[in-house]
Amino acid sequence: MRVATQSDQLLLVRQSEATGDSIPWVRVHDLPDYVYFDHSAHVTRGVGCVSCHGRIDTMKEVRQVNTLSMGWCLDCHRNPEPHLRPLDKITTMDWVPNEAPEILGRRLAEQNNIDPSTDCSTCHR
Repeated sequence: MRVATQSDQLLLVRQSEATGDSIPWVRVHDLPDYVYFDHSAHVTRGVGCVSCHGRIDTMKEVRQVNTLSMGWCLDCHRNPEPHLRPLDKITTMDWVPNEAPEILGRRLAEQNNIDPSTDCSTCHR
């Protein structure tokens, strides 16, 4: 992959380097304030980035691809197996399992004692 260092899309990066000022953060995946979410609780259990964020490595501009609604989250908490992967593959966007995802997911769920809570207090504190 080559980086077009003089691209206008990198103007903020070049300005940040020259001035030492931070680049303004634009939050793409923004949950309501009443929702508690902990990335580490997911990635340390085998939920890959791509499950929630999509293939950000192929996006020209990062966008939200899933609703991140309560129903969407509960569906995953009720059936996490399709989203589970080995811990060393969490950030590998193009990873494809070498066995049926439902079989791998079931094995990983049992192996790692994964049984996500659907109690309201899990996400609403």
